[in-house]
Amino acid sequence: MSALVIFAVNVKAVAGFYQSVIGFSAQPKPGDSKKDIRLGKGSEELLIHSIAPRIAEAIVLESPPVAREYSALKPVFDVDVLSAALEQVKSNGGVVTDRAFTLDGLTRCDILDPEGNIVQLRSAVV
Repeated sequence: MSALVIFAVNVKAVAGFYQSVIGFSAQPKPGDSKKDIRLGKGSEELLIHSIAPRIAEAIVLESPPVAREYSALKPVFDVDVLSAALEQVKSNGGVVTDRAFTLDGLTRCDILDPEGNIVQLRSAVV
């Protein structure tokens, strides 16, 4: 996979979160909607896409965020230093869950982004 779209009510906050946590930077392209923010790193792309207003008004965002448990997907992002990324999660409106484990030589931890999307961060065991 080289691209992922995450739908968000607060596009700016969610984009800022992923920039801080996984180190992606803004990479707008001609024709992008002004409501969306395209991030990237190398050949990987993450589009933070605005949720349609009629749907967004039915979504209640909480602080701290509550897990959106009814999603069929969980994105996984590689980070250089897991402990540093987890500190960024806490500093940028996310939640570090207690779901952490090591598998295939990688330490993994599930987090919640500011809107409750469940995401896994992983890095090499050192």
